[in-house]
Amino acid sequence: MFPVLFTLRLGGREIGVHSYGVLIAVGLALGIVLAYRQARRVGLDAGRMLDAAFWMTLAGLVASRLAYVIVNVRDFARVCVEGSGSATTRSFGGVLSDCGRVFAVWQGGLVFLGGVAGAAWVAYRFSKREGWSFAVVGDLFAPALALGHAFGRVGCYAAGCCFGKASDVAWAVAFPRGSVAFDELTTVGAIIPGAGVTPPLHPTQLYEAAGELVIGIALVALRRRVAHRPGALLIGYLAAYAVLRFVVELFRGDVARGFIAELDTPRLAALLRMPPTEPVLLSVGQLGSLLLLAVLAAVIVWRRRRIAPQTPAP
Repeated sequence: MFPVLFTLRLGGREIGVHSYGVLIAVGLALGIVLAYRQARRVGLDAGRMLDAAFWMTLAGLVASRLAYVIVNVRDFARVCVEGSGSATTRSFGGVLSDCGRVFAVWQGGLVFLGGVAGAAWVAYRFSKREGWSFAVVGDLFAPALALGHAFGRVGCYAAGCCFGKASDVAWAVAFPRGSVAFDELTTVGAIIPGAGVTPPLHPTQLYEAAGELVIGIALVALRRRVAHRPGALLIGYLAAYAVLRFVVELFRGDVARGFIAELDTPRLAALLRMPPTEPVLLSVGQLGSLLLLAVLAAVIVWRRRRIAPQTPAP
């Protein structure tokens, strides 16, 4: 794993350039370039689309981090009040550092669905102001979002966040000391004293990255076939992602994401090559996926009723 790509010396201090942040930036840049090129193809003002992409990116990052903080508010509050180390007293700078962890996005901690909600709100407002169709704008950004998110998940892999449950599959990975996975599993007593790496874990970050890549390629391939149905690509992407996220959540092992209810499913856990005591259902992410699918189903029904031909009354 490479949580830090390299370090820079500035003013006598070493500043680490984190893989997570770099890959998130690469994913965002790729998404914006793809959206820009598609905007020119469909006849939209590409310059204004870049403006929209900037504000969507900003809103998405803020909303995704806010959602993560809300889900893990107890942990952030505990660190802020009690500190992250064993020292009984803290300096003022230490308090600021502990409480300021809510802003440390380079260490991992973004809720994707929260980011999508924030970006969608900005896209809607921007489309309304410019006189654009929100459905057309959504279709324009859907493939870019999928491909960009794939890079983001590779960044998660580099940082060791969003990790999977323990497993004996041949492709399981162990994260070293200093990674998010090692630190988080240490806090719950899942690391053997003296160990330098985590137990072998499902590489859930790569599962999701591969799934997003497939979805993105499929959306690009289908772009021309559904051009006469504005909104189809956006709905297709959100539905495919909801299913992908629900499945990936079966393998996720990071404690921070939380569970709505820990259902007893030992047979399913064993089938997925995990300890039978591991909870598989129902996480916050899985509930979010189900709610998103329900909303999309309602939107599809509404769209069909709206465009259905009106039959004259007898």
